[in-house]
Amino acid sequence: MSDHPGGLTRDHVVWAYRLLLDRDPESEDAIGPKLAGSRDTKELRRHLMTSAEFQEKNRDYAHTNDRTVVIKELESGVRLFVDLSDHVIGLNIVRGRYEPDEVRLALGLLRAGDTAIDVGAHIGFFTMQMAAAVGTAGRVYAFEPFDANADLLEKSIHENRFDDRVVFRRAAVGAAAGSATLTFPAETLNTGGAYLLRDGGAPLAGHQTKGVPVVALDGLDLRRPVRFIKMDVEGAEPQVMRGAARILDEDRPLILSELHPTQLVRASGTTADEFLAQMRVFGYRARTLDGAAIDRAPDVTLISVLFVR
Repeated sequence: MSDHPGGLTRDHVVWAYRLLLDRDPESEDAIGPKLAGSRDTKELRRHLMTSAEFQEKNRDYAHTNDRTVVIKELESGVRLFVDLSDHVIGLNIVRGRYEPDEVRLALGLLRAGDTAIDVGAHIGFFTMQMAAAVGTAGRVYAFEPFDANADLLEKSIHENRFDDRVVFRRAAVGAAAGSATLTFPAETLNTGGAYLLRDGGAPLAGHQTKGVPVVALDGLDLRRPVRFIKMDVEGAEPQVMRGAARILDEDRPLILSELHPTQLVRASGTTADEFLAQMRVFGYRARTLDGAAIDRAPDVTLISVLFVR
């Protein structure tokens, strides 16, 4: 039997090494971090397949792991700089499979002249399309602290000549202005996994850290009213909302949010149900993207929800 929440055992790690790296783990000390840093066999496999050793030993299977930046023209007509070595987000954007329901909802809510906010903008997939929707009279405020993603986002802003309507800051968003520690995998096929360490937290095995600036939305000079907020910040959503209490009260924006139970605990020390309760205090109720009310956190790993005042 295994005490691991995902059922992983020492044997899973040993055989993953043997099958993917053609060797046994170098020592018992190498096994523990892999168990601690993997929720299930899928994550364990991904950790090993993103390693430099796997890429070196399996070049035919890892050819798209090298940084390869291309421009993808989206259905909305905007052009987006995408890194093909990001298999989880980048490749799915290129293939037209990345969060289609979320994009459809966001673009259906926005009108010319609106103000929107993209918290955790990544490479600008939502930012660029929202900017096209609000037009020259609108504004989109985008925030992304992870440099590799921010570099591509800035390129896309200039490529689409959206400098007049997109205001971008290389910063995380939280409850108050200051600084925080961003942690992210040293080797990964998913560039969307960076998250803020909460006080007293330790990074996962194989993660690097970097200090980043933090802003609070209520403390910024934004064009008001804010019509729409999209946030995907790997568990820091409760902190973003605490720093936007005035905007939530005065502007009552619609909010598209990720609900990620594991990351909420990891980044904010908050359960998904506690986050939903926090939003009810702000006067918001959660709905699924097809409109069904959510009173308790669903028993799923990850879901997108719409908060409505």
